[in-house]
Order: sequence, then C-alpha cells, then structure tokens
Amino acid sequence: MTLLKDYNLMDDKKLIFWINMAVIPLFLFFIVLFTSVTRVFLGSSDFGYSFSMDDLTGFLISLALFFVIYFVLIVVHELIHGIFFKVFDPDGKVSFGFKNGMAYATSPHSYYPKSRFIMICLAPFVFITAGLIVLLVLGLITESFFVFYASIHAASCAGDFYWVVLLSRHSGDILVEDTEKGMTVYLKD
Repeated sequence: MTLLKDYNLMDDKKLIFWINMAVIPLFLFFIVLFTSVTRVFLGSSDFGYSFSMDDLTGFLISLALFFVIYFVLIVVHELIHGIFFKVFDPDGKVSFGFKNGMAYATSPHSYYPKSRFIMICLAPFVFITAGLIVLLVLGLITESFFVFYASIHAASCAGDFYWVVLLSRHSGDILVEDTEKGMTVYLKD
C-alpha cells in the first residue's frame, strides 16, 4: 500500500471550528430542502410554530425536550456508525467518544475500501432521515417537528459530509484506515 494522506481531525482545532461553523448554513439549507420536499409530497403549507416568553414554563419544557431529542439523535447517529463499522469489519473494535465539541465513533486500525467507508460516513444521515420520514408519513410526528429535527440532524452531519468530500478527491483502488484521530488514505498496490 502507498500512503496518500493522513487526515488528523481531532487535533486540528481550526478545522473543527470551521466544520462546526458549517452547521449553520447547512441547517438553513436543509430547512429549505426539507420544507420544500414536505410541501411537495404532503401538500402542506402549515409549518408554523411559535412560543411566547410570557409562558416561561412552556418555553423551558420545549427547550429541555429539544436537548433530550437532540441528544438521542446524536447517540443513535453514532450507534449507526458503530453498527456499520462492525458490519464491514466484524473483528474490528468500535469505541465512542466526545472531543472538541464532536461526538464520534471510531474503529481504529480497521481498513475499509473507499466505498464502504463512505457508506459508514453517510449511513446515519440516510437512516435517521428515512426514519423521520416514516414517522412523518405515519402521522407520529408533525411536519414542523420533521423539518426541524431532520434539518438539525443533517446539519450535524457536517463532519461526515467533510470525510466524503475528502475521499471523493482520491481516485483509484483506495483503502481507508480509521484512526483514533481521523483517517489515513492508501492506494492499494
């Protein structure tokens, strides 16, 4: 194998800052996207939600629920990464953590073909978005709930999307090693 590039995300505070900043425009993009898709497929145009600071208790309950739901989404997101790490390398050890404002799943010293590593990166976005769509279609969540949480989750996938962009720049028979700090990209000989 020929080493092409070692990406060290965990120690690059500047990069982490910019990935975290990318969440803001991504959130706005996904709000527009999911609102448009919901309107087209469900024909709805009622996405209103309001709260009043006069109802402080209601506001605090809504805020607490947001943090609980968002925490659950993050945990499920990382578990999906972990499941896909194990599916593609059953002998690999998966661990989870939180560092520099980022939750992560990792399977250090595991090697994956580029296409599988991209699947590992995108699986949480695909499955959580699909799950929220199913809940919406079944009428178990409202359109505004769907649009907000699908958008906040999709925007939170900024790091995963970043990995996919980096990997798309490498051509040939690529092998990706997951590392504790990021990933290392090799060209198979």
